[in-house]
Amino acid sequence: MAESKVVVIGAGLAGLAAADALTREGADVVVIEATDRVGGRVFSEPFVDLAVVEHGAEFVLPGETEIVALTKRFGLLLAEKGMLYANREPRGGAPVTGEEVKEAFDRLVAEGGRGRSIRDALQGLPEPVAAALATRAQISNAHEVDDLSADEFLTATGGVNDFPTHTVVGGNMRIAECLAGALREPVRLRTPATAITRSADGVRVATPDEELEADAAIVAVPAQVVDEITFEPELPLGKRSRSWRFGHAAKLFVALKKPAPPSAVMSVPDVFWSWTQLDESGHPMPVVGAFAGSRSALDGLEVDSGPERWLDRLEQLRGDLELDRDRVLLATWHDKPTFRSMVMARTLSAPVDDGELARPLGRLAFAGEHTAGLAWHGSMEGAVRSGLRAADDVLAATRVAVS
Repeated sequence: MAESKVVVIGAGLAGLAAADALTREGADVVVIEATDRVGGRVFSEPFVDLAVVEHGAEFVLPGETEIVALTKRFGLLLAEKGMLYANREPRGGAPVTGEEVKEAFDRLVAEGGRGRSIRDALQGLPEPVAAALATRAQISNAHEVDDLSADEFLTATGGVNDFPTHTVVGGNMRIAECLAGALREPVRLRTPATAITRSADGVRVATPDEELEADAAIVAVPAQVVDEITFEPELPLGKRSRSWRFGHAAKLFVALKKPAPPSAVMSVPDVFWSWTQLDESGHPMPVVGAFAGSRSALDGLEVDSGPERWLDRLEQLRGDLELDRDRVLLATWHDKPTFRSMVMARTLSAPVDDGELARPLGRLAFAGEHTAGLAWHGSMEGAVRSGLRAADDVLAATRVAVS
């Protein structure tokens, strides 16, 4: 059977996983990317001379089998962080222990979400416990809890557990770089898609400089960017982002004057959490990371004005650490036009149809963590799984021979 040509739009993990799978099945794949690098919201960067830090996706969590498989395939190493991602000590509010928070969370799991908001599900709990759980939910989902489903909170990322977490030695972006390096043709950087026209027998993708004719295409761009591409015919409403809600978050990394053992501490009033961790050799890393979730949290920390207020609040929260305020990295996504948000927030006011998000339209398939369903959205694992599913959709639509 003749080799099929497929254009993949977006070189994050979703697009690269799709492109890799199609290439391995014999397709002629062209990947275009609007930015100047691969990885999307997986973005690793050296932080002064101390460590590689992650602007975006940070943690490899239990059950992320596709991510682990990719690290093994490319000979990448995973290092344990040592801190507990899912068990964060609450500070700054009324006194409450981690054990009280975990017991309350386990009771919520037993009850189930029942279509309630997180705020409603927390009614009846002691106020300090409810405040700690609400803060945890708001951080993890990067959105206000009054409009978040309790079912969303009761997934793995909302859990309160003691499981270990890992990261890729040298940075999580190495997975994306390895996937890109395995393609027959280099990713075409600084090449955004401006329009996509689909027909019964093919797809045409327009960029600022050319039009690409293909047998099929995969859209693997961040959810909030979908509406910036012109589609002919137009996309169904369930695939368009203008009615959705989005989660906003920021990260702060600060050098430490003295390395500190692994820790996970959450500020209840300021809606952020912080962690210290081990380096790839198993020694304490001289860096503290922090993550603030939701637009109101970013506003309260005055993130758009720089790191100073957040540094003040972090210093107050972590009196056990000696911060070097001259060595700081502030990472944001809402102000980047090719991303515009951290994640799509699954809210009660703007529910998402997961089946519609993932459904192909003839020879046009869709990938991205936001299409990965409730269990995997917002994660590297979800991005990869969505890319593999989109590749299968294209193979089915074009009848590319499977070896």
